[in-house]
This record gives sequence, C-alpha cells and structure tokens, in this order.
Amino acid sequence: MLIFHNYSVQGALFDMDGTMFDTERLRFQTLKQASQELLGQTFSDDYLMQCLGLSATTAEQLAKSQYGDDVPYKAIRKCADDLELEWVRRDGVPIKKGLVQVLERLRKSGLRMAVATSSRRAIAEEYLINANVYKFFDVLVCGDEVQQGKPHPEIFEKAAQKLNLDPAQCLMFEDSENGISSAHAAGGITILLKDIKSPNEHMLSKANFYFETMYDCLLNLDDYVPIMDMPLLQETFPQTLNQLTVGIHGFGAIGGGYIAQILSHWDGYTRPQRIIASTRNSLYREAVNAFGTYSIRYGQVSYDERIEYMSIIDADNEQHMLDMYLESSLIALCIPEHAVASEAKIIAKGLYARYASQTMQNNNPLTFLIILNKVGAKKMVLEHIRKALENLANLEVADQIMAQHYFCDTVVNRMVSKLSEQNLYRQLQIKYNFFKQYQSDVDDENVEIEDTAKLSTAQEHQASLYIDDMRRNFQPSHILQSMDLILFNSEIDMPIYVENNSPLLEKMRQMIVVDNIADIQLIKNRLWNGTHAMLAWYASLLGHETIGVAMGDIRIQKMVNNLVDEIKAGLATQLPHRAKDLDRLAKSFIVSCQNAYKDPCQRVARDPLRKLNPNERVLGSIVNNLRYHQTVDQLLWGASLGYFYAIKKFDMKPDDIFEHFESNLAQIELDIEDKKIIQRTIQQHLDQLIAQPDLLKSINLFDLDQQAHLNCG
Repeated sequence: MLIFHNYSVQGALFDMDGTMFDTERLRFQTLKQASQELLGQTFSDDYLMQCLGLSATTAEQLAKSQYGDDVPYKAIRKCADDLELEWVRRDGVPIKKGLVQVLERLRKSGLRMAVATSSRRAIAEEYLINANVYKFFDVLVCGDEVQQGKPHPEIFEKAAQKLNLDPAQCLMFEDSENGISSAHAAGGITILLKDIKSPNEHMLSKANFYFETMYDCLLNLDDYVPIMDMPLLQETFPQTLNQLTVGIHGFGAIGGGYIAQILSHWDGYTRPQRIIASTRNSLYREAVNAFGTYSIRYGQVSYDERIEYMSIIDADNEQHMLDMYLESSLIALCIPEHAVASEAKIIAKGLYARYASQTMQNNNPLTFLIILNKVGAKKMVLEHIRKALENLANLEVADQIMAQHYFCDTVVNRMVSKLSEQNLYRQLQIKYNFFKQYQSDVDDENVEIEDTAKLSTAQEHQASLYIDDMRRNFQPSHILQSMDLILFNSEIDMPIYVENNSPLLEKMRQMIVVDNIADIQLIKNRLWNGTHAMLAWYASLLGHETIGVAMGDIRIQKMVNNLVDEIKAGLATQLPHRAKDLDRLAKSFIVSCQNAYKDPCQRVARDPLRKLNPNERVLGSIVNNLRYHQTVDQLLWGASLGYFYAIKKFDMKPDDIFEHFESNLAQIELDIEDKKIIQRTIQQHLDQLIAQPDLLKSINLFDLDQQAHLNCG
C-alpha cells in the first residue's frame, strides 16, 4: 500500500498511448499516411485530436460522420497499425521519460497494476513487451475487450475488478479528455499528464493531480516512497533500466573501480540504461567492449562485483567524447589533476555542443561530478572550463553555459587500485586458452610473461588477437561468461560525499549530500591523503611493496596510529561540528590500509614534492596543529620521510630538496618561532637520514618517536 497525498492507494491503472508511450504523434503520422493512400485525403488534425482516448468503434463512427459512411476506416486503421508496428520494430517504442522509474516505485510500494488501453490487445502486448515494461503489470484490459470505450468508465472499472480492488483505491493515469473522463467516472484517483495538447478546464476539473510530464510525476511521487538506504556491498544492482545515460570522463581506478558501482546502484529502484566511460588505454577499452562487462574485486570479502551496461570510448576520439556529453544526464570527471587543463578543452566542446543542440534531451541541465581528490578542485576545474569556453564562444554564451549546469564537488571515501596491463594480459591469455580448450582446439604452447607494467609490441598484438577471436565466437550462454575479467581491486567503503548542488543526486543511494563539502574535503585531504602519503614513503623506504603488507610492520603501524591521532586532534579543534565524520573516516582509513594488499606503495608515494607543497596534505596539517597548539612530532617525521624519499627514489640533490623546503616554509603563515621548530626538526631528520641511510631500517620506532620529541622540544 502507498499513502499518496493522504490517499490510501493499493492499485495503479495506466492508459498506454500518450500516457506511458509517446506514440500519439507517431499515430497521427501513420493515420495520415494510411488515409491518404486508401481514402485519397488526409485525416485532419482536428479529427485526430477528437479521437484521442476513443475506442476503435467510437473513432470509426466519428470518421463516418466527417468523411462519409463509405470511409474504409478498418482498412485505414489496419494500414496505420502496420506502418506504426514497422516503425516501432525498427526504432523501438518511444517511452515517456520517467516512466520506468514511476512503475518501479509503484511496484516496490506493493501496488497491484494494470493497463487500461483503447488499443487492441495484439498491439498493446507488442508495445509493452517491446518497451520491456510488460513485467510491471498484473492485468491488461484492451479496447477490443470492452463494450463501451472511453469516456465510458467500463475499461477502468473492469481493470480494477480484475485486480480485486475498488476503483477508489486506484491511481488512474491518463492524458486525453476522453481518458480522464473515463477514469473520473470510474471513481479513481485521477492523474492527468500533458501529451500533445494542453488540458482544458473540463479535463483539469476531473483530475485529482496534473503533471506536465511523467518525470514531474516521478519527482512528486518520490516524496511518498521510501528512500533506499546505503546499499550493502554484495547487494545486487537494480534490475530495471531507466532511460538515463551517464558518463565517466576517465576510466581509471576511481572511475572504473568506484564511480561505475555508484552509478549502477543509482537510486535503488532503477539503474542507467548505459554507462559510457572514456580512456586512452586501448587494451582496457577493447577488453571491456569485447566481453560487455568487467569486475571489481573486493579482497576483504572475497567478492567479485560485475559491472554491466558499460561501453568504453576512445578519449582521443572527439566525436565519441562529444556524443557522451550530448547523451548523458550526469558525467563524473575522474582524471588526475595534471590532466585538467588539457581535458578542459574537450569538456568545453561537449558543453558547447550540448548548448547548440536543439533536442529536448540536451536542454536539460547536466550534473557534473568533480572527483579530483583535492581541496579547491571545483574552483580549479571551473576556471579551466570557463577559459576553454571563452575560446569557443563569446562571454555571454560562456556565462549561459556555465550557469546552465550543476557542478558538484565530491570527496571519495574508498581506496581503489587498477590492475596492471600485464595482469590483464595474463587474464586474457588464461581465458583464451580456456576458450580454445572448450572448443577442443587446445594450444599447449606456454608463454613466459614478464612481470612488468607495460606490454611488449608482440604482447599487444597477441592480446588483440585473443580479444578479436573471443569476440567473434562469444555467445551469451558460453562458458566464458562465468569467468570474470578483473580490472580493479577495491576497498569496501560505500559512501561518497557530494556537494548539495543538483536535484539528481538526492535519491542516489551511495551519495551523502552535504551543504559544505569543503569541510569533508579538508578532512579527507589531511587525514586520508596526508597519512596515506607518509605511510607510503616510509613503507617504500623500508622495502615494502604494498600498503597492506606494510601495515604488518610494527614501525609503520605505530607511525600511522600516531599520525591519525595528531591530525584528528588538530581537525577536531578546527572543525568541532565534524566529530562524527572525523571518527568514521579515521576508522575507515585504518581498516582500508590494513586490507590494501593490492595497493602498491610506489603508486601512493608518487609526486612527493607536490604533496609537500604549502597548505597541502602534509604541511597543511603541521601548520594547523601548530596554530591550535597540538603536537606535530609524527607529522614532522613524516614530512622528512617525503623529502628523503625524493632524494633516494628520484636521485634529487639534497641542496635542491632543502631549497624546495625553505621556499615552502617561506610561504607558510606561521609565527617565526613555529617556523623555526619546523625548519630545525626537518633539517635534523634529513641530515641524519642522508648521513646514515641504513639508520631508517635499523632504528627502533620508539627511539624515532623519542628523537622527534627531543628535536621539537
């Protein structure tokens, strides 16, 4: 049962043409063509408008009154039916936007459902099956199964009776004057939807509710159906596909290993009919497109999650990128910071193409998720996009385009790593050999595979042959379907924090919508990103390969725990209203690190000098703690490790490192005494490590803690 605007509802009855499907315009076209061929003149718009909602018998009587008793109405209708079916079978049923979301919500609310249409059963069934919505309905009552067509109430009364419901317990969806009169006379809770013509006062007087579009009805209905909670990791994605296309600009670790999952869960009722993602990695692109699916591996729970309805496009193919921007309702920008300036050009072209398009779809605002793992990411991205737009259009048009869409900053709460090309190559080879064995055509040749990041030319060629051969022979029931293609290793955190700046995001299950995203960005930058970098520098210098393995080292455990405590103390003083978020994110971070056995330390440790910039993830925490009179022992030790890592791993000269450090220190807004503490401590740590590099591995961590404390004191 559903309580809708204080009405107790147990059933929902839908008209078909013009209400669920945008077929009335198509019907006008085919009837005009058929009448011209068989009658010698075209049915007028006035006559066709009068026929809306009428049964075939009543429409025939009206035709005879206007075109004479000899009008071959049945033959015209049969010809129009054939023309319409030909069009629908070729191009599909034009479904009203928001229909499947409405149907899914009503069904999950426990309602019994029926179709009450003036169309013949043969036509109605084909349309409902073609549109993949037949599954929602318990009962179908058609125009050739009632004695009296609309506006008589018989068809709605009969549909309610078959559902064992009183008409007064049923929502009745209609679009025409005859239809709404029929539903009103039956005593239902009437919902009028605008179709070809705007409703007149008579129609509105018989409607309990009026909506311009089905999507408007959906938005209203959302206030009366339950909001789905955060999904469990192993909870299946919604089966029903809505009419939305969404894009991922950057099929990397976060885009493919996290955002794709969020988009697949969507609002818990339905999921997008298509996810488009862009990449320049041809191997990943061809593999995903060949199999039509890929999987994300969650090692903590030994679970492989399959992502479907995904198509990968070439990021260097401008037309494909523009099509993604034209077709999508939401696009997630998942690219590294250094790529924003160059990618802003294609983003601007996509937004401009959307602006220039005259279709209704592209007049809708685009929700743009900025997933960049950086404080102030939105400001930077918008500046680059705005600059690129100004090169395409005048200032006024650029302003209009920027104002038209929803740009939303985010904070990602999950660690994801992308499998190497070598790993993917091994999977393809295993699947291919298994495939050939299944065909009784086994190739026994064993190929040695180097464990390197990139493929050789020969391997690239061989991988393409594997993919092409399997693509040509793959069938949906094939044994290969049970062998998942793993592309990403992921931690199990589900939520993503999103700026409250788009109505599309409010119902999405994995999104925590916040008014001030800057607070969460600051916490994530300092607590997660900063600690993660310092952990990785230390772990790499100690010779650990992955974060998960490194967390088994007592020295690293101690440092990480101390870092988290120090950073939390400073942030708790700065952001007292975020205490719960601080606790949750801190616990989540520790658990993620402990299970990150597939996350390479070298990847996390990259770009140490960038991560040691003023007010960034490490120095920002040092400055914050000193301002609020909190300890900085472990933070200064962690910063020193970052500089030493740059010397050891990138062959940088100590003089250059000290120059970078002093330049950063000069830009920090602290009093002289605090700056002296930072300078003296880091200088001493670095001098020690440079003079005795083996000291890092041999010294006990508790001695390091004590040494840091003495230096700061």
